[in-house]
Amino acid sequence: MSRAASVRFEKVSRLYGDVRAVNEVSFEVQAGTLVTLLGPSGCGKTTTLRLVAGLEQASSGKIFIGDEDVTALGAAERDVSMVFQSYALFPHMNVMDNVMYGPLASGAKKAEAKEMALEKLALVGLKGFEGRLPSELSGGQQQRVALARAIVLEPRMLLFDEPLSNLDARLRRKVRDDIRDLQQLLGLTVLYVTHDQQEALAVSDKVIVMDNAVIAQQGAPHDLYERPQSRFLADFIGESNIIEGSFSTSGADTLFTAGGVTLTLGSVAFKPTDKMIAIRPDRLKLSAGGDGAIKVRRRAYVGHAWEYSLDTPWKGELLAIAPARHELVEVGTSVALTIDAGSAIPLGR
Repeated sequence: MSRAASVRFEKVSRLYGDVRAVNEVSFEVQAGTLVTLLGPSGCGKTTTLRLVAGLEQASSGKIFIGDEDVTALGAAERDVSMVFQSYALFPHMNVMDNVMYGPLASGAKKAEAKEMALEKLALVGLKGFEGRLPSELSGGQQQRVALARAIVLEPRMLLFDEPLSNLDARLRRKVRDDIRDLQQLLGLTVLYVTHDQQEALAVSDKVIVMDNAVIAQQGAPHDLYERPQSRFLADFIGESNIIEGSFSTSGADTLFTAGGVTLTLGSVAFKPTDKMIAIRPDRLKLSAGGDGAIKVRRRAYVGHAWEYSLDTPWKGELLAIAPARHELVEVGTSVALTIDAGSAIPLGR
């Protein structure tokens, strides 16, 4: 294909009266990459996507697609395509007519439009479905038609707004992987909105996490998971145990003390302003024989693992996840905790 272009935001804001839906947001999406806007409902991610599409106009700041300043341009002038959560297919048109609609509306002859549509339908695995109506397709197939329609004109950028939210869990994984494969095959630039952390980590070259209309953190999926810079990030991306306490050192080890219990963290660097740690549940190891300060409150078998809820001297319960084949620890047992070396994340806020 590839006409893929980069996109760049420079201190872009979108106001609705006194409400800032997007507040001085700056980021860049490199050409040919898939970047996800991730965040809770109301954080500004969909408004940001609509600002790229030209469906919303920036109140301040600049938006570039490639080297072109598109801040003042309308949606039809930006050469981007969007796949909506609802698919937005024409229900009275069959699959072929839905995909041909864009080329025909752009002035292509019918034979040319048909050839373009057939090529894209084959790419998304819908060869032979041309004569079906949307009502005769599954949710996953409808999503593929929407995808074929979006890429048939070979846009500079492809936008996805919660594209998998209407699909069941097993199908979400399949369509998610198909979108990623197609993006890499065609070298597409994709900006992808979701509230699903696992989905974002699985498909993205970069994740931009938004909270309260601003960017909380952005980076590679692995970096965001392993090195969150705030309590919000540690809590939002994956599961974390957050414990407030104080840091000290003993030789080469960092120690963390909370509620009269001291944990050895290994060679973890901390700052004077740090006042808590985040620990992923699968990085905790428990064994029978503690001093009574920490006890197993309940356990649950979830197929691939056991989940243990632990009573501790700290605020709230602690969650530990152990492989299904580990040695079981009974409810009510006092346990000792160890933490995978270097896996605790010091946080200041």
